[in-house]
Amino acid sequence: MQFSIVIPIYGDGYLARNCCEELRHVFQAYFEKTDISADMELIFINDGSPNNSLEILKEIRNDFNFVKVVDLSRNFGQHAAIACGFQLASGKYVMRMNVDCQDPPSEAPKLLDAVTTGQYDLVIGQYRKRNSPLMDRITSKLYFWIFELFTGLRSPPHTSPMRVMNRAFVDVYNSLTEKARFPQGLDQWLGFRHHYVEIIHRERADGKSSYNFRKRLRLALTGILYFSDRPLKFIAGIGLAFALIGALLGTFVVVQKLLGATVMPGYTSLAAIGLIGFGVQVGSTGVLGLYLGRVFTEVQNRPLYIVREIL
Repeated sequence: MQFSIVIPIYGDGYLARNCCEELRHVFQAYFEKTDISADMELIFINDGSPNNSLEILKEIRNDFNFVKVVDLSRNFGQHAAIACGFQLASGKYVMRMNVDCQDPPSEAPKLLDAVTTGQYDLVIGQYRKRNSPLMDRITSKLYFWIFELFTGLRSPPHTSPMRVMNRAFVDVYNSLTEKARFPQGLDQWLGFRHHYVEIIHRERADGKSSYNFRKRLRLALTGILYFSDRPLKFIAGIGLAFALIGALLGTFVVVQKLLGATVMPGYTSLAAIGLIGFGVQVGSTGVLGLYLGRVFTEVQNRPLYIVREIL
């Protein structure tokens, strides 16, 4: 098998047939043959879709001989579904993309040509311009800004979910044991030779992305907690700042009293202790709780995903 393509599905199975038709047309031209099933496989991972996506994927499997369908027992999240696809992919090169085809399948050969030269281990699509609604573009930029601020990990702007990896990269990725998968961070942490290829970006077929600001913020939080201890340092700094403010306020009130000014009895101690206690204890406890929650998830050592059926 030369190429494997992994596509997660959650409620958007209705877009899969059009995606398959585009991919078949592109790869028939790429391989210069009509039957491409010996050269590539397309793996759909049904991530516990709440609608009839699985039934649609089963019908598609009967119509496209290069399609495989994997049904997970429930919704484990997009990145867990992608990890499942990587484990099952048998191709020498593995590509991931989204079913909405905002990254057109016609752009895939650009990435494939770059990775098959052997110069790179990971080739990532990069947009010249994003054709998304204004709010999606704003929340996307805010998401990356928050992630970079708290982790120090930086990636080029406008990177695409479409990317192609060689077998060496995929095998190392599959060896990871952590339960939370965050591609932007893992791609950089794993190292290897990266390359970016400019691709076009078109509007979604259904006009609306399922990744709203709340989901992006949660994703950024997951990446921050798993890739950096900066929030702990940040909250420690805030705690010290409040402690300093409390100390300065206490000193100010004492000096006022020494100079003969009227000071309300007990105000000094209450104000200073309140500020110090709030800054040092309450804020830091919340951040520590988030980290402990992630540790709890990891030490449970439950499977990243559970496969119910492979078709």
